[in-house]
Amino acid sequence: MVILVVGADRLGNIHEQLCREGAQEIIHWTGRCKTCVNRCIPKRVEKIIVFYDFINHPLMGNIKKQANKAGIPVIYSKRALSHKPDGLLA
Repeated sequence: MVILVVGADRLGNIHEQLCREGAQEIIHWTGRCKTCVNRCIPKRVEKIIVFYDFINHPLMGNIKKQANKAGIPVIYSKRALSHKPDGLLA
């Protein structure tokens, strides 16, 4: 499974957790970059995780719009893995 993670400055142990839950590839966008607002979600992405404490509003709107159009499920989490105890990909 290819996962797009948007919003964390560094992934830290998030990368390891996602790999344990079945992610084969993880793409990371920090979410604070002003030039990231108009990025296109890669076609191979199967799921998106948005850490909404660390993302600018225009990027959030763009991700939401593209994901809805492509039918990609989006998981919203506040800050870290600890805020989603049942696992990020569940």
